[in-house]
Amino acid sequence: MGDLDVRVIFVEPLYELNIGYIARVMKNFGFKELYLVNPQVKLGMQARMMATHAQDILNSAVIVKELDDAIKDVDFLIGTTGKPGKDHNVERAAITLSEFISLIEESKVFGKLGILLGREDHGLPNEILERCDIVVTIEANPEYPILNVSHAAAIILYEIYKCKVRIPHFIHEAKGEEKERLIKFFELLLDKIDYPMVKRKRVLIAFRRLLGRALVSSKEIHALYGVFRRTLSLLDKCSEKNLFQG
Repeated sequence: MGDLDVRVIFVEPLYELNIGYIARVMKNFGFKELYLVNPQVKLGMQARMMATHAQDILNSAVIVKELDDAIKDVDFLIGTTGKPGKDHNVERAAITLSEFISLIEESKVFGKLGILLGREDHGLPNEILERCDIVVTIEANPEYPILNVSHAAAIILYEIYKCKVRIPHFIHEAKGEEKERLIKFFELLLDKIDYPMVKRKRVLIAFRRLLGRALVSSKEIHALYGVFRRTLSLLDKCSEKNLFQG
């Protein structure tokens, strides 16, 4: 598969058979890391029957209670939705799968990818999607665009598998914690300029998605740290000057 390091994260699965099917397609395309977040069903015979020769995927599946435990070491988090929002709905604003694959092929820069799959009845909620670097949707018949979660997983994993990306050793995509630190700097900047709280959540999500589409490198992130530090320092000095003048 090359250098793509992919973790499939199934959030609150309801049915054993879908867990089994997803394990099977992971095996088909050479992916091994499966996390189950707060599963609503136990792994039993039905999951194992559907997985067929992917028993090793099920045996090594990591079951966690909270999403944070599944994504803490993920560098690039990909949400999925069959119901993308309009431009004003930033949580559900999505790019197509083909657009996402183009990002991979053009950048050739990646760390650990986490692919989030939502529960069968209503998918991923907005509060999870807003934490994603990018949200991806699969183009389908607009009269009935909602795919079974295991079918969606098969399409996504197949397209990623085809990329066969080779990451140049001299390029390092920013780690998840580096991007989170930059987002914290941006949040501090919003505080300093008294950006309206009612608009802040939307702007923070937009900034996260901007970083996601840009696939920034570690070197670029650290350069931006310097810009934010300098800006925040100047704002502090201006505040002190105004205080003394007042």
